[in-house]
Amino acid sequence: MNRFFFTAALAASAVACSGADGILLGDSGTGPGDDGGVVQNDASTEDVTTVADATTEDVEHPKDASVVDVAPDISIGPPDSKIQCGPQTTCSAQNSMCCWHQSSTTKPFECVTSPSSCSGMYDVVMTCSSTDNCASQGHAGYQCCATGGNFGFNSCSNYDVASSVTCKSQCAQTDYELGCSVQQQNCSDSLQTCIVSKCTVPGDTMCY
Repeated sequence: MNRFFFTAALAASAVACSGADGILLGDSGTGPGDDGGVVQNDASTEDVTTVADATTEDVEHPKDASVVDVAPDISIGPPDSKIQCGPQTTCSAQNSMCCWHQSSTTKPFECVTSPSSCSGMYDVVMTCSSTDNCASQGHAGYQCCATGGNFGFNSCSNYDVASSVTCKSQCAQTDYELGCSVQQQNCSDSLQTCIVSKCTVPGDTMCY
């Protein structure tokens, strides 16, 4: 081998070695797939906590005052009172009425809730027996008036017997005012006398 060829070969070898060394020494080790490299998280794939949409937030709304359920006050209104229904029976002035069955000997007086239950021959519907009953029915200041014109049975056959008893703003001249006090003699007409009725309205007091 001549000297020129040996020198050229040696130079080529040196270049080849320095090229390989350049790769090994100059390689930072950050090539694809290299375990030693630090891979940064892609910002586009970062897990970010989602903020609740305020428009879908569950909010408790206050109740509408216009639809508040309020229990009725049952204490409003006049108090109830009792209708004297014959010598021994009394009826609620607000929920019933007295029926006088003149022709009955077994049940002459009873409380009923409808006039249709007191529509027999000679029956008398009594919706009051005093001014207190009128006030209970919403007619404060009214008088309880018995309208005559009926005829009686047995011992009452010679007396004027009530055909109806109801509250009126003022009893007519042909009416009998009921519910007066025998002790106080408080008839609206001072010329009348308050007595205990035995025929016109048995069990009650009347101005006569």
